[in-house]
Amino acid sequence: MTKEKMKKKWASTRKLLEITDDEYNGVTQEDANLRFVKMKLQIAVYYMQLLDEHDSEYQVPWNKEQFKWALRKPVGDKKKEQAKDWCHQCRLIRDKACTSWSYEEAKTA
Repeated sequence: MTKEKMKKKWASTRKLLEITDDEYNGVTQEDANLRFVKMKLQIAVYYMQLLDEHDSEYQVPWNKEQFKWALRKPVGDKKKEQAKDWCHQCRLIRDKACTSWSYEEAKTA
């Protein structure tokens, strides 16, 4: 998959995971929890993008409804733990797949 196609594939997801100024500047525990969840999911999406770049086959560890649930307020410990788990699962998928990736260096003239 080309980088352009990969970016388009994940564009709407990345948009949902953007941390707004209000969330970034928020001082409540709810704001901190939401920032944590979004950051963990941003990392997970990054791993999925790497897999796409290398045309690796994988199964995303969440479905659309679970993803929406994780971003819906109130955000408590259960959602934080779920986001952390998804991020870890994505890293493991990436780590397993990357052993077969070829890193041939581009030849220069």
